[in-house]
Amino acid sequence: MLRKLVVLVHILFLGIAACLHADEVLLEQFYGNGVHAYNQGDFFGAYDAFNSAIKGGTNDPRAYYFRGLTYLKLGRDPEAKSDFQAGAELEAGDSANVYPVDRSLERVQGKSRQILEQYRNMVHAAAVQRKRSEERRVGKE
Repeated sequence: MLRKLVVLVHILFLGIAACLHADEVLLEQFYGNGVHAYNQGDFFGAYDAFNSAIKGGTNDPRAYYFRGLTYLKLGRDPEAKSDFQAGAELEAGDSANVYPVDRSLERVQGKSRQILEQYRNMVHAAAVQRKRSEERRVGKE
């Protein structure tokens, strides 16, 4: 009986892992489709693809960055800034060093890139400050 239960639990975990992997692949496809659309100047198509990835639960900061860049192209600056902030927080948090953000943004230049970099730098500086404060607090205990 115990053996059957162990096998059943193992199968359940494998099924969950397969579903999670499938979801990640789908979210990556949305992101990739969005980048292609963005680079081709199809900003409505790019928005739809990035929005699908984000609503699907991606933790990829690049999806937020590119949706923000898309918002800028569509004249929706407040939404762009919100996405830049969200992407920067993901990049500074658990998603740090997981996604090739710098490489993905190489083609993005000009004023849009400068605005995006302001958010990345601001959030990174705040994360470093929080870490230092935490280290000092722990060191005093």
